[in-house]
Parts: sequence; structure tokens; C-alpha cells
Amino acid sequence: MATALITAFLEAKMSDVKESVALYSVSSDVDGTKILQQTGARSNKAIVGMLAAASEPLTRDPQLIASMLQGAMAGISRRLLESGAPEKQLDSLKKELIFFACAYLEACSARS
Repeated sequence: MATALITAFLEAKMSDVKESVALYSVSSDVDGTKILQQTGARSNKAIVGMLAAASEPLTRDPQLIASMLQGAMAGISRRLLESGAPEKQLDSLKKELIFFACAYLEACSARS
């Protein structure tokens, strides 16, 4: 699940790098905070739903876990977009983000 989530998120962000960079740069001018809150809430709900379908029950609040994953994904995507050469870093940062998410989810599961 973590791999699919992160892959889909980064593919969406990196499908048109110039457009993504432009959206970040104008977001404060067009009430970007409100838009981010709305899309963030929808994303959180979807991730919580995904977590509920996991085979291992969670030992922590699913909404908090979803928020942590969202924060990590947003931070990495922003870093990529601000790097000037995101295509050079995409594969390595994607792999590390997947590793991070898997380890975090493992730590939050009843198995650990």
C-alpha cells in the first residue's frame, strides 16, 4: 500500500514539473492555504480508508498516521520541485520515502 500511495503521489506531482513549480509559487496569491486544507482533508480521508483495509491492525490513530505520511510525501515532493533537477533525484528519494513509510507503518502495526 505504501509503495502504491507514494508512487501515485510522486507521479502526479512530477508528471509536469513546470506546472507543479508554478502552482507552488502562486499558491499564496490564490488562497492556496484554503485549497491545501481542502485537498489535504480529502487525501487524509482516502489514506485513512486505505489504512483501514490493511491486513495488520494499527496501534495508533489512523488519522495521525495518514497526516504523518502526507507530511513526508509533501516534504519530499517540495524538495524535488525546488531542487532544480528533480528528475535526477526522483528515483532515489522515492525509494527512500517508500522505505520510510514502510518502516513507519510497520512500527505502527500490531505486529511490532
